[in-house]
Amino acid sequence: MRNLFLATSLTLLATAACNDSVGDLVDPPVLKVTSPQRSLIQDKAGLVTVTGTVAPNDSGALIKKVTVNNVPAAVAADGTFTASIQVKPGAMLIHTEAVDEAGGKATDTRSVEAGQLRAPSANIENAVTMAVSKPAFARIADAAGTMIEGVDMAALLAPMNPLMHSGDESGEDCLFARLYVDNFKMSNATITLVPVNGGLAFSAKLDNVDIPGRARYAVACADGSNNVRVTASSVLVKGTLVITPDGMKGFKTDLAGETVQITGLNISASGIPGTVLDMIPLDTLIAKAAPLAAKLFMGPMMNKALGGLSGPQTLDVLGKQVTVQVDPSDIAFDTDGGLITLDMKMLIGGTENSKGFIFTDNGIPTMDPGNGLEVGLADDLANNVVSQLVATGLLNLHMPAEGGTFDGTEIAMTSPPMISADPADGKMRLVLPDMMSTFTLQGTPVGRAAINATVDLKVMPANNGYGIAVELGKPEIHADVLDDIENQTTLADEDLGKAVEITLNSQIATISALLGGIPLPSLPAGLQMKDLSITSDDGYVMMKGALE
Repeated sequence: MRNLFLATSLTLLATAACNDSVGDLVDPPVLKVTSPQRSLIQDKAGLVTVTGTVAPNDSGALIKKVTVNNVPAAVAADGTFTASIQVKPGAMLIHTEAVDEAGGKATDTRSVEAGQLRAPSANIENAVTMAVSKPAFARIADAAGTMIEGVDMAALLAPMNPLMHSGDESGEDCLFARLYVDNFKMSNATITLVPVNGGLAFSAKLDNVDIPGRARYAVACADGSNNVRVTASSVLVKGTLVITPDGMKGFKTDLAGETVQITGLNISASGIPGTVLDMIPLDTLIAKAAPLAAKLFMGPMMNKALGGLSGPQTLDVLGKQVTVQVDPSDIAFDTDGGLITLDMKMLIGGTENSKGFIFTDNGIPTMDPGNGLEVGLADDLANNVVSQLVATGLLNLHMPAEGGTFDGTEIAMTSPPMISADPADGKMRLVLPDMMSTFTLQGTPVGRAAINATVDLKVMPANNGYGIAVELGKPEIHADVLDDIENQTTLADEDLGKAVEITLNSQIATISALLGGIPLPSLPAGLQMKDLSITSDDGYVMMKGALE
């Protein structure tokens, strides 16, 4: 299908060229940019001087103006020109345009990237930031209430056994008592989460609580064992969830200042000696087990929702093994919501010794979750993994084509693509810089062009709607025919740009898949993002949405 589409595109290009009347075609001036070099990478921002030559075409039409990124260039009598432009940290395109009095226009587009070169395995500080609003926590609590009813509490509580014990400090001997909890059941749960200074005010109303268990004991060296059951018609657990960074384990969740209100308590413990019941008072079991169960459930759920990974993970992305480490660096709560910051490291297997990526110093974005949540993704994290993708060779493509003046296109990356803020409007875009596209006929090069492109960013639902991810849109392509190989394709810059668009779309799909593999906070089951929007702020791609 790709080959057919490319062949059709080339046929249409040729037909369009044949249908243009002579009067419609205006020869451009002769433009040559001599500096800076293509694929320029420098270690800092600042002024860059663009130089070159411009001359009339064969018609002799005089040169009207030369501009570089809309900055007028000084053109000397001999046709040499110069202009200075401001280069900001990150990636940008230098677009030179020469216009003559007859309306002819020639262009040259090349890239420049400015920043520090860092190793591919570098840790990205403040790689992800997230703000969660008060209404969003309420929606998370609603989902938690539904989820807890289906959790395997027996498995969660098993490592905690014996939940109550006495007299066994030196092991089981002539007088001891141990209580093992087999399960923690309930018919319904209503959970609330309200942000307060320092944490989340937590409450869980649990209906028809049922705790079956087993007591093992010895009295006067006589061993015994009996089943027990403690039930209550209603249990209300309250406290403050205190969530703190816990290194690569993610977040640690504790329940502070807990209180437990029990209604309709009933204890079944027939056959157990009174001495044992004094040692393990069953009337306190629910007060002990309910907060523990809440903590054991809420801990993993909040860890996932806030972006923790519970340790280094290895993901399969594009057939490559990607090692991911997430280290929460800060979390803060006030009455409006929560603010979370994560450091992150990602490494594609086999790229450990690659050249690295271009780092730009970011600030901390202004977070405004509205009534939902907002996630900020640092451009440095995305640029790191994309530069590693270049090192794998997956972006160096060969695409065959049947028909036209060439039968194959090869695209090679000369610099790593970067996500950067566009100097014109501040929006974050992916810049594909100075790719070398060689056009071949039966294996012989018949033309070469430098291809530069910018791609808008989109935010899309991911993980079956429980998360969000960055996606790439349609590219804006700039193609310049190079003179190191005679152009036998008979196609001009614009037509060659259209011819490589299919190949670029394949590269963009590959980069989108990689960006979609960056682990971002994931919503609990039952919640999805809606009304998604994407903006940029201080080196971050900002993704925002409401919960439903």
